[in-house]
Formats: sequence, C-alpha cells, structure tokens
Amino acid sequence: METVLVIGLETVAGANIATCLSSRYRVVGLTSASPVSIQGCETHTYQEDDVETAEHWLSMVRPNWVVYCGVAANSAWTVDPEKFSTKDPVLAVRNWVNAAELHSSRFTHISSDAVFTGPWMFHEEDCQGLCESRQAEVLRAIEREVSLCDNSLIIRTNVFGWTPAAYGQGQIESLVQSLENGSFSEQDCYRHATPLLATDLAAIIEHAYQERLTGTFHVAGGERISPIEFVQRLAATFGLTVPVLPRATVLNERTTGFANGETSLHTRKIRRSLSISMPMLDDGLQRLFDQQHNGYLNRLNNAPARLYEQEIAA
Repeated sequence: METVLVIGLETVAGANIATCLSSRYRVVGLTSASPVSIQGCETHTYQEDDVETAEHWLSMVRPNWVVYCGVAANSAWTVDPEKFSTKDPVLAVRNWVNAAELHSSRFTHISSDAVFTGPWMFHEEDCQGLCESRQAEVLRAIEREVSLCDNSLIIRTNVFGWTPAAYGQGQIESLVQSLENGSFSEQDCYRHATPLLATDLAAIIEHAYQERLTGTFHVAGGERISPIEFVQRLAATFGLTVPVLPRATVLNERTTGFANGETSLHTRKIRRSLSISMPMLDDGLQRLFDQQHNGYLNRLNNAPARLYEQEIAA
C-alpha cells in the first residue's frame, strides 16, 4: 500500500483529501492547528514549517506522495487575507518541497484561483489576467517555489466542503446554520469563481497522481457562479428558504483587491489530460448534502454514526 502525507488537515481541502484517500492508501496527516482525528488516518501536529520539521516527517513517514495544503488551499472566498502575514508561506513550502524531492516523493501543491482577476473570464493556466494584490503575489511566489521541483504538480482551485468538528464551524456549516435560522448575511454578487466540492477535488488529484502528471493544472467546478448564487443553490439543495438576490448596481470601475474580482478557471488542460469532465455545481452540492447521512461525516470526524447523528439533531 502506498503512503500519502497530507500537510494541512486544518484546511477543508486537506481534511477532505485525507479522508477520501484513507480507504486506498496509508494516509498520514499533519496539522499545525488543534489536534484532529480522521478515520483511517494517522494524524499528528507540528509546530514549525522549518527545514528540520520537514526533514523529520519525510524521513519518518517516507511517503510516495505528498499533498501540501497550505494557506493557498483555502477558498479565496473565505480565507482571511491576514493569514498570509502570520508566517512566511513561501519559505514553508520551500522546506516541504525540498524535503519531498530529497526523498523522491511526488509533490502536489493545492493552490488558488485568486492568482487571477477580471475582466477576463475562465482563466487558462498561462493567462496574464493576474491579480496585483500582495496576497496574490505570495500565491504566485509559492507556486514558483514548487515548480522548481521537477516531480511536482500545482493544482489551482477553489474548494468548498465540510470542516472537521475540531476546528469549529467552517464556511458551509455557518451558511447552512444561518439559512436554517433565517439570519442569513448578505453575500455579494460581483465576484465570480468556479467552486468545486473538496471530495471531487480529491478524486481528480488522485487520478492525476496515478497518471504521473506534473506542471500546473486548473481543477474547478463546471459552472461560473457568484457567492450569492452559490448560497441560493446551497439552500435549494438542502431544502431551506432560498434568499433573494440583492439588487445589483452598475460598477463604474473594475473591482480590485485580493479575490474581489473574476477568478473563474478554464479546465480544458486537465480534462484533456485525464479524459474527464468537471462536476456541475448541483451535483457537488447534492453530494455535500448526502455526506451528512451516508457516513462520510463520521469518517471526517472519526465519530460513531449514532453519536454524530445525535449531535446534528441537537
């Protein structure tokens, strides 16, 4: 059985990728946040992204494949831009990718659609419609570090999915609760992206790993949508009251700032490389809904099914 080291279980992408892969691989997961338990995974915490830490874990785990979910793996719609300032994410990824290369491990970096901005739509991998914010510059600097490793894969995406209970409410949990309580907070209708369910991302990157893809690829949902439209579709899928679209006003100037513009991704390259299609949003949302009842959330939280259902009911 091959071994996968997933770094960044505190992210939606990292936690769900580890959960999905755990039935087919030996999965070791690392988090720099609160300890978390995922069914079928060996999970640990670490303190620093320094050279010694990276070398220690690569030497101990000896993975065939490393999946790195740092700050770039967070959905650009939800990540706090200040997270790019708390540590040096460029140095962190340099240490991990160098350690992986030293141990001949394949390396997949989950990156972000927020390297781009409008007015371009459906950005291709080499699109020059780049966001000029400081955070976007950091994202591109991280990608440059990863690209120096010949055996690496960079995946740009924008994920949504369930968050492990150990980390409190994530984006989806908060949205569902606000819709249930009728206290829905207004979302904007100007930003647009191509969001993808985290478990769908896991299946696609596993396929890419099996096909030994390297380089940069866009992996995203099959539909371009705004945050308010996403919430409307989420509400409809979950059988909740659908919020009314806010009245849009004409923008006299193009929106600027990190993840404030058009970040939708063109996925032709990955579709042709793997002979697959990208999931439609309603299909992803239905799978998200089903995960509450089909045992998936129990695996994500390593909880007995009966106990977890009682907590949901409460």
